[in-house]
Amino acid sequence: MSLPRPSASTIVTVPPRASLPAVPSRPGAEIVPAPFRGAAVRTRCVLVGGFGGGGGRTTVAAGLGLALAARGRARVVAVDACPDQYGMLTHRVGLGSGTSGVRELVTAQPPVESLTELRLYLRADGPGGLEVLPGVHDLTAPGLTAHELAAALDLLGRWFQVVIADGPPGWSQPVSATLLARGDQVVLSCRAGEAELAAAGHALTALAAAGRADLQASVLVAVVETYPTRLTRAARQHLGDLEAQARRLVTVPFDPGLTDCRPVDWYRLRRRTRAAFEELAAAADPADQ
Repeated sequence: MSLPRPSASTIVTVPPRASLPAVPSRPGAEIVPAPFRGAAVRTRCVLVGGFGGGGGRTTVAAGLGLALAARGRARVVAVDACPDQYGMLTHRVGLGSGTSGVRELVTAQPPVESLTELRLYLRADGPGGLEVLPGVHDLTAPGLTAHELAAALDLLGRWFQVVIADGPPGWSQPVSATLLARGDQVVLSCRAGEAELAAAGHALTALAAAGRADLQASVLVAVVETYPTRLTRAARQHLGDLEAQARRLVTVPFDPGLTDCRPVDWYRLRRRTRAAFEELAAAADPADQ
């Protein structure tokens, strides 16, 4: 069932970057910290991140979101938090991207004040399913800023128990640093290859340098097989090192249903693929924390 689109009167022009208020910063990163949470809903922010491109972050964010929604124990939303990307996450989940996203949501006048109004900006696969907030709609405009993302997370956190962020590579750039500062859980995604597993190890240890050493022990690692994989001895060693450091390591097996960036049909995935995402979901579910 298609949700109504926001009317033209609710979308305003985004001010230029120069007019945005200053925020606390540290070398190499602009961070918008999390506000004090006094709302009735206790939100768990799950950052799906990693180092380098092609690590399966969007695939893992989609699979995790679908698995959490299928559990039916919390209201779940996923947000496309890549600064210069629109529609990839909604496409991966099999939803149309529409004409609005993060920027239109946070600049709406009058501001969004109810879940009903918020849902005008979300895409959904039906009642009780995963809901998705697309990213920046106009790719000719400036990319998503840390302030815009922070404002969107604040709004989503008022009505959703779980917010999954499909983040950009690394921990230090403004958007990813803001996600990390606000995160309750990190899902570290990487491909099942020797170099990629080594990079994932560096990403895990770099959490301390990024100011979130407290998240290291609870990291969930998702190793994505993008083709039938036979690991080398060195790759198996990296895999063992990751497993020893992380709270849980889950291998998402090769599945034709996940290839070529095609939309994910949850019920057509192989049983063991769904089981891998369900294992991640069980570890990230706030009802089990």
